[in-house]
Amino acid sequence: MSHATRQHTSLHGPLAALLACLAGCGEPAEPLPGDGSSSTATPATTGEPASSSTTTTGGEPTTGDEPTTGGEPTTGGETTGSTGCTKNVVLMGYWPPTNEMLRPWSTDPTQNPDGWIGADWGGYGYDVHAFFPEFPPDGDPTNDQIGDEGAVGSPDYDLRVDYQATSADFWRIVDTYQPVILVTTSRGGKIGWEIEAIEGGHGVNNPGDPAMDWASDKYGAEQFPTEATIDARSWAAITTYRQGNTLPSQLPIDAIVAATDPLGVTSVVVDQGTSGNFLSGFLGLHGLYYNQQAAHNVAAGHIHVGLGLPVDDASALIEATLHAVLQAHPADGVDCP
Repeated sequence: MSHATRQHTSLHGPLAALLACLAGCGEPAEPLPGDGSSSTATPATTGEPASSSTTTTGGEPTTGDEPTTGGEPTTGGETTGSTGCTKNVVLMGYWPPTNEMLRPWSTDPTQNPDGWIGADWGGYGYDVHAFFPEFPPDGDPTNDQIGDEGAVGSPDYDLRVDYQATSADFWRIVDTYQPVILVTTSRGGKIGWEIEAIEGGHGVNNPGDPAMDWASDKYGAEQFPTEATIDARSWAAITTYRQGNTLPSQLPIDAIVAATDPLGVTSVVVDQGTSGNFLSGFLGLHGLYYNQQAAHNVAAGHIHVGLGLPVDDASALIEATLHAVLQAHPADGVDCP
């Protein structure tokens, strides 16, 4: 399968009106591909959150289908840096432009025919790996309704826009690569580069089933992240961090802002809300939960990328972000997994 076209696709199709309304129309009637942009953004001068118990308001997403499989991962046989072990950075994305901006760090030759650039990337002593879905036939999920195959993604690649697939793929990837740094990304609406300060906390008005804290993904027989259909660790994450109980980003937020804002390609903000209660927030919460559970993981967090951001700009921003994160965590000072 050829990789998706590396250019910005203009909005059209049944989701165009909803996507155009994302930033100012309140809670959409349906979650959008790439939706989940949060509601409270602050200027780029905002620093890192100080507490993990901030109360948030939640939405309601859902999903369902079989786990996806991606390119065959390669794990740490070789050493990077002078630390005596392979230290992996894992990047994850969903909808365009996130999958396109992460493509150079994929080791899958079908997704990245130009070749993997992640070995000791930047000379920091880390190997960088990226995972993301594909959206055949045209690479544009906005042509399709929520839950349609074209909006969910190909079953041949990782991280379909589906709770069950995301749960299975996430844990398979992190169990394989044991990332010491983990950055998750997804597409939002009328935003630029939005660094999420917290995740979780949904279901404030839902005293019942935690699966119903999340919005339906409208895909398959099971459209919510139920206890029976997701990994037990995913269930632990969404049942623990709900009803106002949140986790703070573990990324060096100030350093990311300082590295990305001067590029001048889009607005850079720190969002004091969450990534929302659709797949963006689900993936973002997984990253922070992994950080809490894995002693070797020193940094994790989520970044929302504007739906209208050109791929070249998104690529420049993720590179600047990665430089900032790796500079904040010198490999020689990070323990082996």
